[in-house]
Amino acid sequence: MVSRKQLILILAVAPVFAQPRFYEDDPLAREPVPHTVKEVAIRKIDDLYSFLENSYVTPRREGREARRSPRRALDVNTLGEVPDNAWYTNRHAFRRLSIAELERGPGNSTPPSPGDSWRIVGAKTDGVTPGFIIEDRNGSRYMLKLDPPQHPELCSAADVIGSKFFYALGYNTPENYVVFFRRENLIIPAGVEYRDPEGRKRPLTEHVLSELLSGQRKSANGMYRAAASRWIGGEVVGPFSYRGVRTDDPNDTVPHEDRRMLRGLAVFSAWLNHHDSRSINTMDALVEEGGRRYLKHYLLDFGSILGSAGYAPKEPWIGHRYVIDQVGTAKGLMTLGFIPPRWARADYPKLMGVGLFDSRSFEPLSWKSFYPNPAFLMMDDADAFWAAKQVAAFTEDEIRAIVRTGKYSDPRAEAWIADCLIERRKKLIDAWFARVLPLDRFRLEGGRLAFDDLGVRYGVTEARDYRVEWSVFDNSRQERIPITGASGLALPLPPAGTQYLAATISCRVGSREACPGALTVYLRRANSRIELVGIDR
Repeated sequence: MVSRKQLILILAVAPVFAQPRFYEDDPLAREPVPHTVKEVAIRKIDDLYSFLENSYVTPRREGREARRSPRRALDVNTLGEVPDNAWYTNRHAFRRLSIAELERGPGNSTPPSPGDSWRIVGAKTDGVTPGFIIEDRNGSRYMLKLDPPQHPELCSAADVIGSKFFYALGYNTPENYVVFFRRENLIIPAGVEYRDPEGRKRPLTEHVLSELLSGQRKSANGMYRAAASRWIGGEVVGPFSYRGVRTDDPNDTVPHEDRRMLRGLAVFSAWLNHHDSRSINTMDALVEEGGRRYLKHYLLDFGSILGSAGYAPKEPWIGHRYVIDQVGTAKGLMTLGFIPPRWARADYPKLMGVGLFDSRSFEPLSWKSFYPNPAFLMMDDADAFWAAKQVAAFTEDEIRAIVRTGKYSDPRAEAWIADCLIERRKKLIDAWFARVLPLDRFRLEGGRLAFDDLGVRYGVTEARDYRVEWSVFDNSRQERIPITGASGLALPLPPAGTQYLAATISCRVGSREACPGALTVYLRRANSRIELVGIDR
């Protein structure tokens, strides 16, 4: 047991051993070059086990932890941003993409060669629609996924639109294309097999292929429509988990539930109604770049976003309740069903390819995925703000341009999807920007601290009065010493030898103290200039 005298001594010398808050290379825009990965295990996800664990264990574990002892994201730099890495690349909100680049997404120049023969190298028959693994004449491999026969354009449009949006938001996604083909485009090399609905391997014959396509719709000119997803590069080694780390990857040091780019994915998923954000729809691939082999992490399969459930239109409750939702069930019993929720009263258009997708019933703060996701439950307001400002970065024209890549045959369907996304974007901004002090893009202009108030810019709140308290920041001791008389946005004259300054910003709207919380901005003198080095939200 430590005596009182020993404790006093420890506290007295503790500052000597304190770690500095900022280092010379802060803030990091990119993570260090990854360590070479020699060998990793191929992982598989047991979907039933994952469903049961996340439905019953995750709410008690991550859900309880998020409420009792929330912790900050660990994959961010000193500005609270996610550096470029094997998981994530800062794109549209940080390095704006042109409309042509948004339409291109992860790649729009290598679809299956049209008009040529596509060799089937694998097939599946489980589920509502058949799927084929094909190779074109260039040797490029694709997963060819057809729409549900009764719901043409539903999944193929969603899959392509989703790959473009999530790419622009920073994630690694495959190249997805809407393609059209004839029966004679598909050829079957000798020895190709498929799995029947019972999981048994059988030879794929011309007769079997014709049977698989027999229920699919064809256009007036005799062509089938499908989504073609180009095979991701490298050696695929299975999905990643939204919890923990891969112990066979030396670069995977941050628990996945503590990654801002996975926590913030909850906001993006809510916007796009990506309820099927499960591990089974992710993939790790061992790639080689610059002479190093490392794991790159992908999001896959967006055929269940917007109004699509992947096999049919979504059920009205999807996005509003978990599959197993005791709370929602209890509320229904208490009201005896006499007060139906808003989503049960929503009006959905009967337009081909749209499914059940709207903006009126969308509630950003209570949106739910298929089942509880560990990273989503750990999301805090800082994570959500990081994501919400990226959604806010999309203009109406940019949203419409990406939706156009879904190639809806009915212009009304395209307009409905885009209009809903624009309105959902507004509701999402209103909800999340009201929970924090949404200041961004800090900079120095004419000797004054300047920034953008995103709440004011996007109409969440009226103009505000800002209060600024300046301090000298002792980086080695991580202490702030107030500068007497220094207030306002003008840069104060600090004592000689000062390297770091801190500005704590709070605000008022009129005479009311209406701003949630406060934030602190850290500035560093570097040679003859002063630069932004950190933000505490």
